[in-house]
Amino acid sequence: MMHGGDGMAVQAMVSLDGTMSSADAERSSQSGSKAVLIFQIGTNNWQRQGEFAPGSGILHASFHESMNNMPGVKSYSIYPSKKQTNPEDDPTFRVFKIEHDIPICESVSPNSSYRWHSMTEEQYDAYLKRLENEICEFMDAVEAKECKEFDYLISHHAFTNAMTAAQIVERRHKEGKTKLRHFNFVHGTALKMYIKEKEGDPEYPMRFLTKCQGSGVFDGLSKTSGVWVNSEDYIGKFLDCFPNYPKENCVFSCTGVNQETFCPKGTTVAADLSTFLAEEDRQKVASMKRLVTFVGKFVDWKRLDAVLYAAQQYEAKFPDVGTAIVGTGPPDAVEKYHTMAKTLGLERTVFLGPKGEQPLAKLFSMSEVGIFPSYNESFGKIFLECMACGCPTIGANSGGPKEFVKPEQGVLVEEEPEWRSEEGMQRLGGKVAAQVIKALEEDWKKTKGAGCVGFVTKNFSTVAQVEGAAARAGRPEREGGLHGLGPLD
Repeated sequence: MMHGGDGMAVQAMVSLDGTMSSADAERSSQSGSKAVLIFQIGTNNWQRQGEFAPGSGILHASFHESMNNMPGVKSYSIYPSKKQTNPEDDPTFRVFKIEHDIPICESVSPNSSYRWHSMTEEQYDAYLKRLENEICEFMDAVEAKECKEFDYLISHHAFTNAMTAAQIVERRHKEGKTKLRHFNFVHGTALKMYIKEKEGDPEYPMRFLTKCQGSGVFDGLSKTSGVWVNSEDYIGKFLDCFPNYPKENCVFSCTGVNQETFCPKGTTVAADLSTFLAEEDRQKVASMKRLVTFVGKFVDWKRLDAVLYAAQQYEAKFPDVGTAIVGTGPPDAVEKYHTMAKTLGLERTVFLGPKGEQPLAKLFSMSEVGIFPSYNESFGKIFLECMACGCPTIGANSGGPKEFVKPEQGVLVEEEPEWRSEEGMQRLGGKVAAQVIKALEEDWKKTKGAGCVGFVTKNFSTVAQVEGAAARAGRPEREGGLHGLGPLD
């Protein structure tokens, strides 16, 4: 939970905007009125009403909750779902009800394999227009209740939500509501889709990059006043796609960890692992005293193949070690990996399916090490969630994890250039296995675990991020303001 009783976080949001001084914000905070109104457009569902949420949905929900715990700030949100309904006891968010699975950009989620590329132009246009209209209707109702206009509009993902937000800003400006400013949080999947389109991937014909470029949403500051990117590496990828956007308005915003959820839980393999297992897998627990855990979607770049090749080696060396595989994918991918585990003779590897935050925290807490050998992960929040539970991590030396995984918290293995081939994936698996064996022999859980928790608390907790945002509030003002908002997860 994010706290800001001294008004520090509010100052970080508004002191650069020019429409309100930090003193005004502090007075508003003390009086209890809502000085700043923020509206957020989410891409994925939140985790509620029994529906599992992917990472960006959890991030959006965390943004929303955190902002509503900041003095002088009130956030309203909307997100899509086929299954969920509007809350009865919380007027600050609504569900954008859809009749199909949530459209996805680049890879499967636990909830959907329905790609934007499968939509006709008519379906795509209708989706965006209905989204725009429902958001405007919600915003009008809130403004009537709050007796003030919205200050900021935050869109998640540099795709449809960003283009819709730009349309809303233009629409409201024509209505005389000229104070609204749009900011975008760039998540990784839309950029990966654009990159695949640029590379000529036959599954991703060039369509949406040119559509987004043509909308002008990222041509300058007139439609988007600032952009947050959750990896330094992805700032460059964003600017490759949108070269007309000013680099100085792209802010690195590392994703934070809710340490009320992700913290050491005291769970153990002996006492607690069986509660996660299907009946047919429970007999495997008897010989397991230690656990290695993988979490990720069943897509090629998560490289679960390498994890299974690695498990074959370290499970053979340590008869008391098992492997938990958390995640899912399309039916053919699920069948592929279950078959692969059987072919490799992995008698202590268990597939647990997708899990929510609380179960993940329990699994990480009982694990010796987490292994996430993704290729070019946009940031790698799963590393931090694992560390926050006192569990060291092993990944690959590419993408976002290069920016924060250090020897004190784990290791990143050397990249494998030919990882898309079976031989290359086996070599990568060997590299991962060598580090898992080292972690088990040296007892990283004991020697690095507590330091992992402290590292996250100091650098990636919500409190640390608010303090960082407040520190940036002293920078010279830029057009559009709010770049000092910083990470608000």
